[in-house]
Amino acid sequence: MRFVAVDVFVDSPGKPLAAYQLEFSVTNTTAKIVGIEGGEHAAFAEPPFYDPKAMQRERVIIAAFSTEPTDKLPAGKTRVATIHLQVSKNTEPEFGLAMQTAADADGRRLPVSTRLEERRKR
Repeated sequence: MRFVAVDVFVDSPGKPLAAYQLEFSVTNTTAKIVGIEGGEHAAFAEPPFYDPKAMQRERVIIAAFSTEPTDKLPAGKTRVATIHLQVSKNTEPEFGLAMQTAADADGRRLPVSTRLEERRKR
């Protein structure tokens, strides 16, 4: 077994991001999600909400929101979470990411894009 860390990014070009909900999955192999940590911006530094029982396999829904004022929310690309996985040593996992919703500080739906980046050893 080996451990993999996957960074989850949300990009809300020019608009402050106050809330998001998305589904992360491993699509090609068996993996165990062993941890979820918060993001890089102070508004999302705490780990997102998730169901600990649901994360025991290859899939998890995570969500977070911030009540900070608009000027203290991230706008543009920001890392909102990091997901840690345990995978088979000889397997290269492939990931799925589906944005379910995102909102601004007024609760209006916000068009965003998402991206995953697996951390590589340096």
